[in-house]
Amino acid sequence: MDIFLIILIAILLGYIIYLHIQLVKKNLFIESTVKRLSGLEKSWSAEEMNRFLHEVRKIQHYSAFFNDKLFEEKSLTFLLENKSTSKIYIHYTKDEKVARSILSEGFRYADSFYKTALPVTNDKLDLLIKHNNRKSFGNYLMILCLSDRIVDHYTAELDRYGLKGVAVENILTETSTARNENADTIYLLPNRYVKGFINYQTGEIAMNPDFNPSYDSPVFARNIELLKNINRTNVE
Repeated sequence: MDIFLIILIAILLGYIIYLHIQLVKKNLFIESTVKRLSGLEKSWSAEEMNRFLHEVRKIQHYSAFFNDKLFEEKSLTFLLENKSTSKIYIHYTKDEKVARSILSEGFRYADSFYKTALPVTNDKLDLLIKHNNRKSFGNYLMILCLSDRIVDHYTAELDRYGLKGVAVENILTETSTARNENADTIYLLPNRYVKGFINYQTGEIAMNPDFNPSYDSPVFARNIELLKNINRTNVE
């Protein structure tokens, strides 16, 4: 009986130590998270804080978060440094070969640019939520930038000619569209709008030497002319 009691006490002590270790880990996790988002919590509303805590609960493996380099200063600076003059989007891919082909060839997408490209801003809470939802698609985070000047100009052109329902990103292509096996229209955004990529696991950053978010091409105007003619034919 005494031996059984000693064993039981030992098990209980072991469990208490285990719970204490888990509590310490959780405290370290929270402290690390707050440091990564330092200063933002002061301006958050109760709703924003609840959203953040909801995201924290979704992260099951603390080590995976600690190894995530996206919220380090170097990565965030690279991702967001064009925010004052450009619209920034992110896309995830698993293969480095694919990531580098996007740098050199451009960003290919089906039907809608927004199916796989997510807009991001300086709102790090919003970025955290989008990153947690999409990072399972791959370690390579592609960064796409379209200057406000280019977007505003071609949006105004589409409005001027009554081309409703045409996404401005679909105008910004220099190649003919194609159809895939699902009959989706395939577009290719020029590689000038691809800033580079971040491997959020290793912290590796690759810059595209051809990057130019204000890139303009005479082909873009011809794309609008083509749409005008198609629209005119449909009306007639």
